[in-house]
Formats: sequence, C-alpha cells, structure tokens
Amino acid sequence: MEKNVKGILIDLINELSTQLNFEFNHSPYPWKRAQALVETGVADAFCCPVTVDRERYALFAPTPVTTLSESALFFNPYNLNADKIRSARRIEDFYSLKAATFLGNSSHSEVWGTHPEVTEVPEVEQILKMLLRGRVDFYFADPIVTGYIIKQVGLSGLLESIPMGGLIKQDSITQMKFGIRRSYPEAQKVVDAVDLAIRNIITPDLHRTIVNRYL
Repeated sequence: MEKNVKGILIDLINELSTQLNFEFNHSPYPWKRAQALVETGVADAFCCPVTVDRERYALFAPTPVTTLSESALFFNPYNLNADKIRSARRIEDFYSLKAATFLGNSSHSEVWGTHPEVTEVPEVEQILKMLLRGRVDFYFADPIVTGYIIKQVGLSGLLESIPMGGLIKQDSITQMKFGIRRSYPEAQKVVDAVDLAIRNIITPDLHRTIVNRYL
C-alpha cells in the first residue's frame, strides 16, 4: 500500500481485507487517468458511481461501499456573483455562471451536462484555487470529501457552501461501488466476495467511525 493515501473510501475498502484473502494496494491518480488505467488493465479496481461506460470494462458489486452526502455548491463568498448563487432556486439560475469540475467526473456531467461554461482540470485543489482567484464561480461536490481537502491544503474558512438537495435528485450519483476490470482473473468471483464482505463488515457504526475521521 502506498504511504499517505488517505480517504473515507480507502479506509472502508481496507476494512474488507479482514474477510477477504487479499489486501488492497492504493495508488493516487487524477480521476480520469485512474479510469483509463482500469480500462486498459494497468490497474485492477476502483470505487465510484456506476455508469454505462464504466460497466463496459468493469464489473461492480451491487452493494455500495458508501453513499456520499448530499452534494453542495462551493464558492468564494467574495465572488461578485455570490448573492446570485445563494438566491438561486433552479439549475438554470446557474447557467450564467462559470462552473468547474475535475476530469472524468461523471456525477458533475450527469447534473450539469447542459451547463454552457464548465472548466475541467485534473485535481480538486486546482478548482479551490480557481474559486479563490475568481476564475470560476462554483464547484459542485460532496461536502465531507471537499471539506477534508480544503483543510488539508490550508484553505479552511475561505470558501462558502450551500446544500443542493432541494434542487437536484442525487441518488444515482452518490452510491460509490467497488468495480474491478472485466479482464481480471475470475473477476465475477472477486466481485461476489467483495460484495459479501461489504454487507458483513461495513456496519453503520463502522461507517460512522470512519467518516468521523475526516470531519
């Protein structure tokens, strides 16, 4: 396992090793590249929402490893459009603003696919800096994951966020499922074993304990 690779999903996945006959080795990559590595067989597995494209080259465990929190919109409170963001009541109200996301983010594409101006970059940290510099107006993301990244890069207290549950139906984009490349030996057998481990090991108490590490 590579050192300094941290996160809610990583900690949850590692807990599964107690029931499985193997351990997980985690490598951090920009998300678009990570997907390409699984597709081409350089990497074996990932954990993410299921999409038609990802199912083309990967098998997924039916049981989610975790379900993300209600997504939020992050923005600079000193942005000239901050009041417009706070008062928005429809998705279309954001179409005159500049959005940002990271490359390969299917959740963003599903919700904001018709948005006329979206900037894509490799890393979330770049998006946060773009928000502070006024290059973009908002970023749509999970508040726990993004809040942890904000703390890690020393930007606590500099950005504001508002919940988006009232505007967006998010069920399909928040379920993070274990997926393994179809070309992996006995891939279905591995998926079945992982799914059973998820159901047996990731209890509400364990899930709560791990999430609390990142609050």
